[in-house]
Amino acid sequence: MKNLESCKNFVFKEDDILVVSFPKTGTTWLQEIIYCIMNGIDESLSKSLEDRFPYLEFIYPGLASIEKMEGQRLIKTHLPYSLLPEDIIKSNLQIILEILIVFFKIFSLIKYPMVLFGNIMKKYGVRKKDNPNILILFYEDFHKDIHGSIRKISRFLNKDLTEKEICDIADHCSFSNMSQNPNVNYQHWDDLGIRKQYEAKFMRKVGQVGDWKNYFNTEMNHRMDSWIDDNFGDIKASFVFDKLEIKPKE
Repeated sequence: MKNLESCKNFVFKEDDILVVSFPKTGTTWLQEIIYCIMNGIDESLSKSLEDRFPYLEFIYPGLASIEKMEGQRLIKTHLPYSLLPEDIIKSNLQIILEILIVFFKIFSLIKYPMVLFGNIMKKYGVRKKDNPNILILFYEDFHKDIHGSIRKISRFLNKDLTEKEICDIADHCSFSNMSQNPNVNYQHWDDLGIRKQYEAKFMRKVGQVGDWKNYFNTEMNHRMDSWIDDNFGDIKASFVFDKLEIKPKE
């Protein structure tokens, strides 16, 4: 909350790349992929992702450090579109928006009317999808075709990659490799006291498309499908969340 006013006044550079996502929708995965596309895998081994791809509104490394970064800046944020820097409206920076349909399905189980970061459709500017500087990605597509997803991102960022480079990035950014990589697995948060030691690891397990079927009964599934149709109906995309009729849980 203390950073919101400063965030509002943050000034983007023309060549900044901004990743906008709902928490726990594969943001770290996407960040490492983008960094490797822009700088190569070898460069990713030099320091932590937090320093290479800082978090706009977080206390570390902080806005002052981000403002001092030289060259092209890669920045992530979980802020809703309404709270993003006002400069974003007139800047030409490239924005990559990531959406996770499975996440919506699971989070509707929470008994509270609004999850911590609110309604992604109303807040993350998805309606601005016709802007050529915004690329909308779906987490489920990463699982379906990671090589194709890397290729799509690289085209959007005007980076020509060889097929070998695409394969190397896919391997480097696999869950098994990232979960063991101290530069991206946020294990240091435990040592710094940012996370509670008894909590599950930051990279607990690879996301599963369709796991919501283990939690939803038919009525819940219908209600969520209606919500998705109402909010995503005008977006031309194939949603891979496996809409199937399921038997009510006992």
